[in-house]
Amino acid sequence: MQIIEYIKDKYLTWGTGLTKQERVWRKWQEENIVRHASTIENMFMNFKYIFPVSVEIFDLDEHVCWVPCKDFEQYCYPNRDLGNCAVYYFARGERNQWDGHFHFNEFSGGDQVFVATNNEIDAMMIALKYS
Repeated sequence: MQIIEYIKDKYLTWGTGLTKQERVWRKWQEENIVRHASTIENMFMNFKYIFPVSVEIFDLDEHVCWVPCKDFEQYCYPNRDLGNCAVYYFARGERNQWDGHFHFNEFSGGDQVFVATNNEIDAMMIALKYS
């Protein structure tokens, strides 16, 4: 039975261009992060701790895209289990004065990086290091 699983994995890797680890990560993201939400709190509704951080979580020497720095990567998947890892999102918007939620808004407001996690200790460490 092990050979059949190996063949399936190779076929899926060839067909999707993603390794098994990348496929598992994407599936988990689709199940736990609401990408079409209007607020950061709704986007990360499956997480206990959601908080803003500075852009220092990224490697600022990287010129192509937002790549997490080596120190922050220790809190992310695959260095932590899927239900226990930290995820981040770079958003533009503003905090609403009436409901207190950060609403996405591409026209006004400011840029903010948010981190979400279910791990209390990691949440404290990330907040202390990067807030």
